[in-house]
Amino acid sequence: MCRLDHAARLPDSQLEQVRQQVSAFNFALFQSEAEIDKLEFLALNRQFGLIRLDSNLGADADSVTSLQVVADGDERAQYIPYTNRALNWHTDGYYKSHDCRINAFALYCVNQTARGGGNTLFDHELMYILIRDQAPELLAALMANDLMHIPPNIQNNKLIRAEESGPVFSIQPGSCGLHMRYTSRPRNIVWKSDKRSEQALNLVREILMDSESTIELRLHNNQGIVCNNILHGRQAFHDQSGRPGRLIYRARYHDAIDLDRDPRPESAGA
Repeated sequence: MCRLDHAARLPDSQLEQVRQQVSAFNFALFQSEAEIDKLEFLALNRQFGLIRLDSNLGADADSVTSLQVVADGDERAQYIPYTNRALNWHTDGYYKSHDCRINAFALYCVNQTARGGGNTLFDHELMYILIRDQAPELLAALMANDLMHIPPNIQNNKLIRAEESGPVFSIQPGSCGLHMRYTSRPRNIVWKSDKRSEQALNLVREILMDSESTIELRLHNNQGIVCNNILHGRQAFHDQSGRPGRLIYRARYHDAIDLDRDPRPESAGA
């Protein structure tokens, strides 16, 4: 875990350590000496080369999402991240178009809950390698452009998001990096139903259920994670009455982590 200095910056002395961790696992953990605000959170992410923020319906005005339980009357309550229910395996923005895909995200724990709320992580590149080693003939099915279909999101007769189709695995243009779009959620997704596709998807599920490579962690206050949109999930949790509830800042990016990118503020507008 990398430890931030008093200015919530990643010390130069830890850059190589972080590079090695990201190279090996596609994520890095960080610990702040004190609570940081959203502006400091975004400044930290820029040190990882994360510049192009993605926004969503539930995000704040600065495009950072405050993940916490909302009241039943809140429109966001229909989305699991704003409840205390468990989140199944997924990659962020799996429903987005090819041109707007999420390549990285960061989380920062402002306040952890009393019980539960742990995260599970699985490197998407490792998933590819395991499938390649076990059943390489299934990779073509997972890279088919019509494998997953997400129906449009229509609310109150208004189109919130158009329908999308795409592969699970694809190659990022310009970088040759691997990108994964996936969800274990049964709602609002239609999978291609031929035999080879079903075999490939079943293998993904089996690996997620049985693999010893799953990483489990529970972020504590002032801890966070930055990653290249690896597979992840969240346990259900229970806030304690009379105490602040669980609050996690989330920022999603169209960039992938690049520790060699110029992190100076002026590069944010480039």
